[in-house]
Amino acid sequence: MTQKKTKKKLNSQEDLLEWHCPKHEGVENCMDECHVQRILCLFGKKYSMQIIRILLKFEKLRFNEIEEKLGGSPKTITSRLRELEEHGLIKRKVFNEVPIRVEYSLTKHSEALEDIFERIAIWAVNLKNRQNAP
Repeated sequence: MTQKKTKKKLNSQEDLLEWHCPKHEGVENCMDECHVQRILCLFGKKYSMQIIRILLKFEKLRFNEIEEKLGGSPKTITSRLRELEEHGLIKRKVFNEVPIRVEYSLTKHSEALEDIFERIAIWAVNLKNRQNAP
């Protein structure tokens, strides 16, 4: 008899941190080795995907515009913008003006996320429809 592998549901950030990609099966912690893992953890953080989605729509925005569209904590938004910049997903451009003007935009690499986000949105709507079906 063959045993069926059961798939573990990922319900929290902690579950996601414990998840291992197939390439690193059995590795104690592949966070440092697995880029997929790092990106999933980054996208799981508050405002990450929303910031990218907003920049996909509006291309370039100043901090106060991002804050206004998200309606969230400035401290958390600042932290997330820094992380997204560190991972090469957004660019921060500082203009030598008084007062200083800073604009955020997507990198060319992250513009490819538009199709992925669209597919995730379609998948989520389909899932919701199936859950609401009798």
